[in-house]
Amino acid sequence: MNKTRPALSVVIPSYNRSQSLLRTLVALRAQTLSPLEFEVIVSLDANSDGSAEAVQAGDWPFAVKVTAPQTRGAAAARNAGAAIAEAPRLVFLDDDIFACPEFLGAHLDAAEANRVVVGQSSPAITGKDWFSARLRIWWQDRFHNLGRDGHRFGYTDVMSGNLSLDKALFDRVGGFDNSLKCREDYELGYRLMRAGAKLLYAPDACGLHHDQSDMRRNLARAGAEGAADVRIARKHPELFSFKMMANLGAPYVPARVLRFVVFRAPAFGRLCQKVLIATIPVLEQTGLRSLWNKSNHAVWAYSYYTSAARELGTIAALKEAAARATTRTSADILEIDLLDGIDKVLQRVAAKTPAGSTISIGEWEIAEIRPQPGSEPITARHLAALLRERLDAWAPFATAGAGLPELPSSDPKCIDAVTREGDGYSLGVVDISAWELTSRNGTLNYPMRLLIRRGPMPLGWIPFNEPPPPGTFWRQLRRQILNDPGISLRLLREQMLPQPAQAASAPPISLIICTRDRTGNLRRCLEAVLAIDYADFEIIVVDNAPTSDATRVLAASLTGVRYVREDTPGLDWARNRGVREARHEIVAFTDDDTQPDRFWLRGIAAAFSENSISAVTGLDLPMKLDTAAQIYFEDVYRGMGKGFEPWSHSRQTLSDEKLLWASAYGVGANMAFRRQVFTKFGLFDPALDVGTASRGGGDIEMFHRLLSSGERLSYAPEAIVWHEHRRDEKALARQFRDNGTGFACYLLTAARNGTLPRRTILYFALRHWILGWLIARLIRPGRHRRSFVVAEIMGMFGGYRAYRKAQAVAIGTKPLETNFRSLDGDCRETD
Repeated sequence: MNKTRPALSVVIPSYNRSQSLLRTLVALRAQTLSPLEFEVIVSLDANSDGSAEAVQAGDWPFAVKVTAPQTRGAAAARNAGAAIAEAPRLVFLDDDIFACPEFLGAHLDAAEANRVVVGQSSPAITGKDWFSARLRIWWQDRFHNLGRDGHRFGYTDVMSGNLSLDKALFDRVGGFDNSLKCREDYELGYRLMRAGAKLLYAPDACGLHHDQSDMRRNLARAGAEGAADVRIARKHPELFSFKMMANLGAPYVPARVLRFVVFRAPAFGRLCQKVLIATIPVLEQTGLRSLWNKSNHAVWAYSYYTSAARELGTIAALKEAAARATTRTSADILEIDLLDGIDKVLQRVAAKTPAGSTISIGEWEIAEIRPQPGSEPITARHLAALLRERLDAWAPFATAGAGLPELPSSDPKCIDAVTREGDGYSLGVVDISAWELTSRNGTLNYPMRLLIRRGPMPLGWIPFNEPPPPGTFWRQLRRQILNDPGISLRLLREQMLPQPAQAASAPPISLIICTRDRTGNLRRCLEAVLAIDYADFEIIVVDNAPTSDATRVLAASLTGVRYVREDTPGLDWARNRGVREARHEIVAFTDDDTQPDRFWLRGIAAAFSENSISAVTGLDLPMKLDTAAQIYFEDVYRGMGKGFEPWSHSRQTLSDEKLLWASAYGVGANMAFRRQVFTKFGLFDPALDVGTASRGGGDIEMFHRLLSSGERLSYAPEAIVWHEHRRDEKALARQFRDNGTGFACYLLTAARNGTLPRRTILYFALRHWILGWLIARLIRPGRHRRSFVVAEIMGMFGGYRAYRKAQAVAIGTKPLETNFRSLDGDCRETD
């Protein structure tokens, strides 16, 4: 009877890990691919734990072979397994990776003759210590980068734990190098790339990687990598400069000291390493993560460098290896000028497929893609990814590259050429898609500041201090736009890169405006809200502990405005009442001293079109810059805006320090949430923010709470709200004092809620907030005024007392509303 030839041969090397090996084999039982289509080859590397007997005793639905190579090492074990493989395609799988059911099917679907497929090995690391967390994030980032659009594949992307390729290709390049005890997959990857193989990342070829690394194993691995890199550089001299060991040959003082220690005084280095290793647990216990990271890297690097030095033998051997290293010639590097036009640039890249590239805009070089041996040639896909994700250099560029429409024939009529008196600025908005100029406050005078936008998307500010010659306003403005680094770069991106698709629908939004006895401000705000360009939204005015009936009368006079009264004083009480009254699943907030832009809700809705986003904040811009206090707050204190670049954050992308700097993620005058987050994580803390002793912190405490719980927060600069800053210095000083009190109360609330260890919060408060922000500006104020810094410090000193008072009032007034689990049920106080 003819035996059917399998399509895949799964090679599993193993060294004395019988239990893990058996679990890996059991996972292969559940494959969606028929067991007749693959065979499994277990290659035992000098095992002595009974693995062979355990495998042979198993009842497997697929064919199983067991081999025991004479040569030691994972490379030799994989080669031995591949040598007896019957299938035309090999799959290499480590014995600590448990394949998902679609694993082999995904590898087979991605198979092509000259293609090497790298699967996803998701880390199954359950440890709670910092080392485990760091290892888990390292693996996650590794596979995230492989999946990025435009990732440039190279030999270091070849990871033998989850890999497939044709057996003919494997045999043609010579298989793994048996002399290598580490990095054998990288070295194979280099030969595969030189042979013209194409790499593909297949996230569906997924397995759970039970990495058991700890500090001891990590240092041993570092030593093995150092020795392996030396051997690889001897075999492939062109790789020397790209290996970490090349740092030993650098002419700088730190490299000279390191070179002396690892070659001449290794005993002294080992003593220093032992001291650092002993301090690492103490650093973790005391919450000093930054020092912990540096110490970990130092002990790892020393193990690497001492092993590399041992393999090299002498400093003379290091110099010889450096002398043998080869470099690319200038012919391998393509010079690209983006002013030639994106179509022409992409055609040149496609025709040349260079090893490296320099990218310029006119005379300014803005980015470089270095030649990388063993990497894909540069294609249009890589260039587009660079522009989309990594282009962060400033780049003024000429008119030819701007893609701007033709200028109007005459100057705008809303400008009065008379120069203003005093310190203030006129504010205007220019939509460059049609060169339309509108004033924020009636007639524009010089000096002025103009917000440049293209449709709903803001690009940045342009100052105009003096009137230009008659008839030249638009030409002068265009010249300033093209010579502004931030605006020109955003224009370049918008012109050259595909824009994200618009949201398919506009979900209904509940808009909540909290107010108290400020009907003048509220009327101005509501007039702007009623002019918002959005299909479906409700307006809820929450009147917080009013002393008159004026707000209710105003709301009743306007169509479409719903009035709600909340008698308990405090902004967060009002916000929570608004959430309870909201009818829609997206809930947006602004304050009565704002004027929302007509595209505001469209920007919020677009950000929520990504289902993983739980909260959105937008861009807050000054409504007026009439006084010195308003200008100081906007220019020196950086105002309330968070910039013109969109971003999103989650716990995985934030350090503890950045997680606690929650004031960087938005303000309460411009924020929105999915209603379900209030059910899941509770409402705003009523002991925080305006109207209580804490004087602030309710908005940033909510941002911090959501981010620390793993939710994602997005910043949408096109969601613009214009805010009226304090007009006089006395009011501004009071605001700074309130900021100090509110931030202290927010940190105390975070410590109470246990979002981070209290020692971490205490370290942040002392090191980053008090010393790094408050005291640093007091000692070296720069443009900051010491009197304002002192006001903020005084507010900080009153924080604890204010926190205790606000908590007592909140608990005594009503049960705390911070831990609601149902917005439809009764409110209950919980611990």
